[in-house]
Amino acid sequence: MKKKLGRPNRVSWKSKPFCNQCKIEWEEPFLWCPECNSLLEIPPINAQKNQKIDSLWAFSGFFPNFSRCISLNEGFTSIIDIKNIPDLKKLKMKLEFRNPTGSFRDRAAALLVSDALSRKFSEILTVSTGSFSISIAAYTARAGLKSINFIPENIELTKIEQMKIYGSEVRFQGKNLGETMQDAQEYLKKHYSKDLYVPLPNQNILTIEGQKSIGLEIALQNPDIENVVVPRGSGTLLYSLYKGFIDARESGWIDRIPRIFAVALKKSADSQLVESLDINDPMLLSEVSRILQETGGKEIPISGQKMAEQAIELAKNEGIFIEPASASVIAGVRSMKENLGIELPRTLTLLTGSGINAMNLFASQMRDVKKVLWGVTATSTKKFEILRVIAERKAQHGYGIWVVLGKRNSIQSIYQHITQLEKENLIINTQPNKKRANFELTDKGKETFLRMRELIEVHGQK
Repeated sequence: MKKKLGRPNRVSWKSKPFCNQCKIEWEEPFLWCPECNSLLEIPPINAQKNQKIDSLWAFSGFFPNFSRCISLNEGFTSIIDIKNIPDLKKLKMKLEFRNPTGSFRDRAAALLVSDALSRKFSEILTVSTGSFSISIAAYTARAGLKSINFIPENIELTKIEQMKIYGSEVRFQGKNLGETMQDAQEYLKKHYSKDLYVPLPNQNILTIEGQKSIGLEIALQNPDIENVVVPRGSGTLLYSLYKGFIDARESGWIDRIPRIFAVALKKSADSQLVESLDINDPMLLSEVSRILQETGGKEIPISGQKMAEQAIELAKNEGIFIEPASASVIAGVRSMKENLGIELPRTLTLLTGSGINAMNLFASQMRDVKKVLWGVTATSTKKFEILRVIAERKAQHGYGIWVVLGKRNSIQSIYQHITQLEKENLIINTQPNKKRANFELTDKGKETFLRMRELIEVHGQK
């Protein structure tokens, strides 16, 4: 039985998305069955081994056939070993942050935008915590399409500016990804257009199809890898990697699927340091658990602060600059080495995102990086940092603010600044009768914060 929905599809599937529960094939690139909400799958694909792998599209035998393809030469990222960190020597790193916009998400964006262009959509709307939206913005610019990105209010400024540079319309909606998704759905109800393509990363199977190329590449680059360590996040990356290994095995490139390990965020006051991993209810959680069990892997919880520390260590010792969420895998390997006794030369980590996406965070973490505000004092700079933390809702009380700012100054100095900000009517404690404060910006505080933010300039200066 087959069913078609939506506008005419100008994509030729090698195998259509299929629901094992309803036994329905779908023309549209759904990830979840519209009839029963079960996970859709594309059966394993056996493709001939390519003679030359130089980009994502060298794996076109594993993808649907698009009438028009968009590329920025994404894919086929390098694998290198750690050399200068003694306890991690010979650990392998796949440099996914070397994709065109600094993220593994470019692999998904290439297929999604190709689909939109092939089906003659004129505008693309998406929702994410940053990297996915940046990728979509870049690839829609390449395709000559328009993009709208719904993002949470508290994501990194460097991510926001990248979207704007690519010409995307940016809408700040909600305090977290769940609220942003709800706001985007309300927008779609009011402004639905047949020319609007909505490729949400955890709802479009082409996300999986594009990202599975990572597994295909690993199978060709290093078929003897025994362990692969990935950030868990929403689960789409891990699921994609697994599907890539399935296709590689079907094609005879590998004999077995490596053990897959997922690094998850340990909930704590510093969770905001890794917003892309701070996902409360990943839709693919049950599938992730099944894959970990099937391959003999496990989930490893790591704190946000530990991830940030690993990112800085990797940059200083290996010249690899990645965002904290990406560095989660380095912290995960250290835990695995201690508790599971894995062999580093047979273990590979995926470094998924560039450190450029977290410049403000690194500036607040490292005390040998100076933040300069033109025309204001160092004391005012510290007050701005506190206002920023409160405005972005990364912490609302003294201890939490101290944690977010890296614990580099004494906690007493943070409380002194907070007291002064209260006196200046820039912040207010909305629950003064409770043990833990809850600071919010006053109208004056919001105005001051926005004015100071426009002036801020970050210098890497020792």
